Amino acid sequence: MVVSLNDPVEVGAGPIKMASITSPRPRRARESNSWPVRLLQLGVLILIFGGWQLAATLNWISPAFTSSPSRFFPAFWHGMTSNTLPPLMGTTLFETFVGFAVGSALGIVMGILMAEFKVLNLALRPFMTGFNALPRIALAPLFVLWFGLGSMSRIVLIVSLGFFIVTFNTYAGMQSCDRDRLLLAKVLGATRWERFTKFVLPSALPSIFTGLQLNLSYAFLGAVVGEMLSGSQGLGGYLALQMGSFDIDAFFGALVLLVIVALVCSMGMRLIESRLLRWRAIELRGVQGAA
Repeated sequence: MVVSLNDPVEVGAGPIKMASITSPRPRRARESNSWPVRLLQLGVLILIFGGWQLAATLNWISPAFTSSPSRFFPAFWHGMTSNTLPPLMGTTLFETFVGFAVGSALGIVMGILMAEFKVLNLALRPFMTGFNALPRIALAPLFVLWFGLGSMSRIVLIVSLGFFIVTFNTYAGMQSCDRDRLLLAKVLGATRWERFTKFVLPSALPSIFTGLQLNLSYAFLGAVVGEMLSGSQGLGGYLALQMGSFDIDAFFGALVLLVIVALVCSMGMRLIESRLLRWRAIELRGVQGAA
C-alpha cells in the first residue's frame, strides 16, 4: 500500500519508517458516479444519435454515405448474433493488449532509467525526440514488409506508437517529486531504494497513468490501422472489406463494437488508477473542495 507523504516520520537506528493510513472512499469519486452525471451523459448520447438520425431523415446528409443509427445499429446486432464480429474483435484485442503491455513496460522502464541516470537521459534524449517525431502510421507498410502479414507487424506498430508516450510521461512524473521531501528523507537515513519507492514512484504514478491511457487509445488505433493495411485479419480487415464493398451500414456497425470495447477498456484502466491513486484523491479532496 502506498503511504501518504504527510505521515509523521519516526527516526531510529535503521531506515526511516512511515505509518500507514486508512481512509474511506473519497466523496468526489462517489460524485462522479451520481445520477446527474449519468443523466447528462445519456443526454449527450441522445443528442448525438438523435441529431444524426434527424439529419439523415431530413436528407441533410446522405444515408448512402453516412448511414444512420436506424441502419447501422441493426447491422451491429446482426454482426454480433451471427458471430461475425466477436472473433474479429478477439484478434484485434489480442494485438492491442500485447502491444499495449509491451510498449507500456518498455516505456516505464526507459522513463525510470532516464530519470534516475542523468547521463543516460542526456545521451538518449535527442534520439528519443527524433524517433518520436517519425510518423509511425506511415511506417506501417514497412512493418508489414519486415514482419509479415500476421499479428506481429501490428504489435510492433502498436509498441512503436505507445513506447515514447509512456516513456516521456514516466520521465515527467519522476521529475515531479517534492525535492524538499527527498532531501529530508536522505538526511533521515533513507536509502536510495526507499526514496524511490516511497516518494519518487508514488509522485510519478498520476503521470504514468496518463501515459497509459494515451497508450491504450493509440494501441487500438495501431491495431485497426495495421489490420486495414495488411489484409483481412481482425476488425480492421473487416472495416476495409466493408468499405471496399461500399457497405456503410456494416462499416459503422463494426465501429460501434470498437467504440464499446474501447470505452470498457478505458473504464477498466480508470478503475485501476482510482484504486492505486486513492491516496492522491484523499490529499487533493480538501483543495478541490475549497476551489
